[in-house]
Amino acid sequence: MPQPAKKVLALYGGWSLLWLAVAAWGNTFSGHGEFGISSHLILAFTGLPLGLLSLHVPNGTILGVAVAGAIGTAQWCAVAELNRRWERWQSARKDVS
Repeated sequence: MPQPAKKVLALYGGWSLLWLAVAAWGNTFSGHGEFGISSHLILAFTGLPLGLLSLHVPNGTILGVAVAGAIGTAQWCAVAELNRRWERWQSARKDVS
């Protein structure tokens, strides 16, 4: 895995795990689910546009938060890889001309 994608995986993966832990903590100590709903919405909105697909999973559940985190992480890793390839293509194009 290239370096930019590793950085994104570490940062957004950590972000996702943080909110997954918040949802699990809220589910354990308070039974009302507000922590899970907030965590799910935060991950869905920071993982736009594909993060919105996680809203098809029951909102506020640990599963919903995990799905939102996984979708967002995969999306941002793909964006980092596409950006790396775009920059390499641009630099190769400049070297030719």
